[in-house]
Parts: sequence; C-alpha cells; structure tokens
Amino acid sequence: MAEKLWAEIDEDWRHHEERALAQRAANQEALEQGRPFPFPNPFDLLDPTKVPRDATPEQIMESHRQFRKICRPRPPKKYTI
Repeated sequence: MAEKLWAEIDEDWRHHEERALAQRAANQEALEQGRPFPFPNPFDLLDPTKVPRDATPEQIMESHRQFRKICRPRPPKKYTI
C-alpha cells in the first residue's frame, strides 16, 4: 500500500517537474529571440520592485526605494549589560 502511494506521489512530482522544465526552456527560447515570455511569472505583475532587464540606473534606484518601503531595515540591536 505505502509503495503504491509513494509511486503515485513520485509520478505526480515528476509530471510537475517536466512541465516546469519545459516552461523554463520555452521562456529561455523566447528571451533569446526577444519575444515576450509564453509562461510569465504571475507575481511579476504584482511586484512593484520588478524592473526590466535593460533597466536604467534611475529605474533600479526607484525599485530599491519601493523595496525599502515594503521591507524596512531592521532597527539596530541595543545591547544592555
């Protein structure tokens, strides 16, 4: 029983891995040809810090500012004796 269950899980993961690798290969091919990705990352649309590959230094700095708004730096540790 347990062997069959693990075999089903392994087969399910194998299917997901094959699909992911095929999507990555298709995205890489599209990138090399200068076309939009056929399988874009859905989180890229929601991420205010995402910049294009050919971003200018100003765009990168603005992305960094947006990131700092979302993820503020930790306050410095205060050591007490």
